[in-house]
Amino acid sequence: MVHFVDSLTNPIKISMKKLTTLLLICSVWLFSNCNKPNKDDPAAQAQTTIEALINNPWKIDRITDVSGNVINTNSLPTESRAMFGVDIQFNEDKTVRAIDPTSKLVVNGGSWDFLDNQQTLDIDVSQLKGKFPIVKLERSRMVLRNKIMFQGIGFDVNLELVPSL
Repeated sequence: MVHFVDSLTNPIKISMKKLTTLLLICSVWLFSNCNKPNKDDPAAQAQTTIEALINNPWKIDRITDVSGNVINTNSLPTESRAMFGVDIQFNEDKTVRAIDPTSKLVVNGGSWDFLDNQQTLDIDVSQLKGKFPIVKLERSRMVLRNKIMFQGIGFDVNLELVPSL
C-alpha cells in the first residue's frame, strides 16, 4: 500500500515542480521587462534622444546630397569645410563645443536645443549655426539636413556625423 500511495503522490510532485519552474520563469521575464522604456512614452523617447546626442563627441564624417551621394569636400564652400576636423561635443546643460581633436582645446562654443518635438536641432555655434532637421539620431550615427549656398544656389544636403572616439 505504501508503494501505491507513493506512486499517486509522485505525479503530483512532478507537476508541482513543473508549475513552480514555469512560475519562476514567468516572474523573471516579468521583472526583467519592468525597467525597459516604453517606446510610446514621449518622456522616455525624449530622454533616449538626449542620451544619444550627448553620449559622445561627434565629427562630420561626410556630406551627401539628399539621395546619399557623397559630395566632394573640395567642392564645398569654405565655411562648410571648416567643420571637418573638429569634434563637436553636445552637453546636457545645452552647451556645445567644437574641440580640436589633437590639442583638445575648445576652438568654438555655443548652445543647442531641440525644436519641433525633437525633430529639429537648433545649434548656435559659428560655422555650424542654424536649425537642422534631424534625419537620423542614434548612438552610432547622426544625420542632419542642411542647406548649403554655393555660387548663389541653395542645395539641401545631409551632414553625416559619427562618434569621435
